[in-house]
Amino acid sequence: MLTGGNATECDGGFSDESSESDGHYYYDALKYPCPPNLSVWWNMGSMLFLVLGAQILTGIMLTTNYSSDEQLVSVSVDYIMRDANYGWIIRSMHMGGASLFFALIYMHVARGVYFGAYLKNPHVWYSGLTLYLLSMGVGFLGYVLPWGVMSYWGLTVITNMMTVIPGGARALDWFQGGYVITSMTLKRVFVLHFLLPFVILGLSLTHVLFLHMNGSSNPLGLDETNFSVPFHPYYSIKDLAGFVLLLIGFVGVTFTFASLTVDPLQWQPINKMKTPTVIKPEWYFLYAYAILRSIPHKAGGVFTMFAAIAGVAVFPMISGPEKFQSMKVCPLVRLVFIIWAANFMFLTVIGAQEPTGGWVLAGQFSTVLHLGALVVIPAVKMKWEMELYNRPEKPEEALCTKKETVAVVDNTKELV
Repeated sequence: MLTGGNATECDGGFSDESSESDGHYYYDALKYPCPPNLSVWWNMGSMLFLVLGAQILTGIMLTTNYSSDEQLVSVSVDYIMRDANYGWIIRSMHMGGASLFFALIYMHVARGVYFGAYLKNPHVWYSGLTLYLLSMGVGFLGYVLPWGVMSYWGLTVITNMMTVIPGGARALDWFQGGYVITSMTLKRVFVLHFLLPFVILGLSLTHVLFLHMNGSSNPLGLDETNFSVPFHPYYSIKDLAGFVLLLIGFVGVTFTFASLTVDPLQWQPINKMKTPTVIKPEWYFLYAYAILRSIPHKAGGVFTMFAAIAGVAVFPMISGPEKFQSMKVCPLVRLVFIIWAANFMFLTVIGAQEPTGGWVLAGQFSTVLHLGALVVIPAVKMKWEMELYNRPEKPEEALCTKKETVAVVDNTKELV
C-alpha cells in the first residue's frame, strides 16, 4: 500500500523544479489518496453524478416540446410521447431516472449511517442533507408537470402546508398567482423545476470539495490517513464498472418499467370538482407522506414530517469521539439500523394505502419508531464504545500489571 507521499513519489517521478507543478496537479486530479478498503457502497456517489447529468440532459430536451399552459399541457405531453422523434424514450429516461436517482440517494444515506460517515465529515453530511432536500423539491415539481389528476391534487395538498406558518397564506397566494391553482402556478412550477437542478449540480461540486478536505470514510471506520492508495487507477476502474451496471439497470427501467410506479390517475384529465379517494405522490416520497397523514393535527403533521426527513442531521450533534465510526463493532446498533431500514420500507407501503382502519395505527407506530431510531442509533453506538473501551480491568489482570510495573521500576533503579 502507498501512503499519500509515496504515491506522489512513485507515480509522478518528477525531479526538476519545472515539472514539479505539473506533477502536483496530476496528483491532485488523479492521485487523490483514498482508503484501500472501500467497497461497492462507495460507488453510489459517482453513480448519482451520472444520473444527475442524464436527468439534466433529458430535461432540457423535454422542455423544447413542453408547454406549461394549463390548456395545452396535455397536448404537449401527448406530442412528446407520440409524435416527437424519440420523445417517448427521452421522457421514459427522465421518469425512470428520477426513481433511480432517489433509490441511489437512499442507499447513499444508509451507507453513511451504517459506516458512520457523519463522524469523519460533518460538513459533507450537512451538504448532502441539503442536496437531498433540494432533490425532493425538484422531484415533486417534476411530478406536477404532466398535470394529471395526481399532479393537481398533490400540488394542492403540498402547497396548503404553507398555511401552517405565520404569513403562509399570503405566501401561498403569491406562489399560486391567485387564490386557486391556475396556469400561472404551473408556469412557476416549470421554471423552478428547470432551474433548481443546476443549483443541485453546483452544490454537488461543493459536496465533493468538502469530501476532499478530510478524505473518505471507510468500512472499518478507522483513521487511514497515512494508509491510502491513489484514486486512479484503483477506484476509477471500479467506478467505470459501476457505471456499466448502472446503465444496464437504467436501460432496463427505461424500456420496461418506466411507468411502473405511476398511479393510473396520473394519466387522466384533471377534474377540479372531484377529489380522488387516495392522493399519493411517487414512491420515493411515500414514507414522508405516511408520516404526514399519521398526525391528525395539520401543523403537527407538517412539523413531524420535516423532522423525519431532516432528522439525520442530529447524528453528528449527539455522537461522541468514537474510535470506530462503523457499526461493525456494535451488533446492537446493527440490529436497530436493520429495524430502522425495514420500518422505512413499511412506511413506504403505508403511504400508498387509504388512510383508514389499521393503516392509520400502523402509520403512527412506524412514525414513532422512525423518529426514535434517529436518536437511538448514535446514542447506543456511543454507549457501546464507552462500555467496550472503558471497562475496568479484572482484579487478576490489575495485580499482574502492578507487579510488572514494580519490576520495571526496580530494574531501572539498579541500572542507575
